[in-house]
Amino acid sequence: HERGKVFGLFGAIVGLGAVSGPLLGALLTEWNLFGLEWRPIFLINLPVGIAGLILGSRFITESKAPKALKLDLVGVALVTLGMLMLIYPLTRGRELGWPLWGHLMMVGSLVVFGALVAYERNKGARDGSPLIELSLFRVKSFAAGIAVQTVFGIGLGIFFLVWTLYMQIGLGWSPLRAGLTGVPFSIAVSTAAGLSVQKLVPRFGRKVLQAGALTMAVGVLLYIWESDHYGLGIASWQMALPLIVMGVGMGLIVAPLTDAVLSEVPREHAGSASGLINTVQQMGNALGLGLVSVVFFGEIGDRLARSEVGPAFANAFEHALGWVAAVMAAIFLLMFALPKRPAQHLEGGGDDGSGAAPAKEREGALAG
Repeated sequence: HERGKVFGLFGAIVGLGAVSGPLLGALLTEWNLFGLEWRPIFLINLPVGIAGLILGSRFITESKAPKALKLDLVGVALVTLGMLMLIYPLTRGRELGWPLWGHLMMVGSLVVFGALVAYERNKGARDGSPLIELSLFRVKSFAAGIAVQTVFGIGLGIFFLVWTLYMQIGLGWSPLRAGLTGVPFSIAVSTAAGLSVQKLVPRFGRKVLQAGALTMAVGVLLYIWESDHYGLGIASWQMALPLIVMGVGMGLIVAPLTDAVLSEVPREHAGSASGLINTVQQMGNALGLGLVSVVFFGEIGDRLARSEVGPAFANAFEHALGWVAAVMAAIFLLMFALPKRPAQHLEGGGDDGSGAAPAKEREGALAG
């Protein structure tokens, strides 16, 4: 009964992270600590990880399954191989002239994913500990939500990379200015995410997510228009309006989507389901990054004079954003398969009303 509030808070925190991340990354890059240039953006994970260990050991309650599941190393290997065979040719294909082996690898990835499904089905029947719980895909809302999450991840993977390249290489802005330009977007995401689950979804249901997809598409189209209208003289404040519109749209999606996907999933599979949601979004991001080679760099000539760099990157940015808008339209249509209103499980209470959730349910929730 409090899950909506939790995901609303989760979405707001994601937005705040989206504010602090680019700014901190820009500062670390510009400060050039110890002459390491951009490398401290990775070292920042060390203090964050240490803080996570300390706070986690203090505030997260220990939870153990009555029977430990076996690691599905074969499943992990098949997923990794399939993604490598799909994304590597997309990333390097244009640079290498789209060789035959790249096309064969992408076709072969479908064979690997087919083998993964067959293996996971067999492993689930054999010992009940597959990497991917295939029975979850018989739940319509979950299967549709996974599709939405994957396509959404592709759109975000394309946008954030080409946006950065456009500002820093195309417009010649510093990392700090680029990071500051994204602040209105992040604040909009955080605000809309906090409101969507707690205020809007209980009243309007699935329409909130669909409104988010359309709003984000409108923001993308507005950004294309501004980039073309103002050209290379565009200012950070002129980008604020499309970024705010896009941020509101993303906030209306990012928090309630997880709630909608999990709403009809059996409690005993809550951990597997939430893990899959996060995984497919990351896979979508990776696929989107691979597609940047096609939808962005494919529009840029191999040898550009200094005066041609800015216009070329601006044109490629607008072309890539056209694809992002198309992705948002596809997400809008896919969302018709989501439940009109997410079912409200009483995640915090057992059947006896005592408030003691079954151990397996607690384990699944924590695993997620």
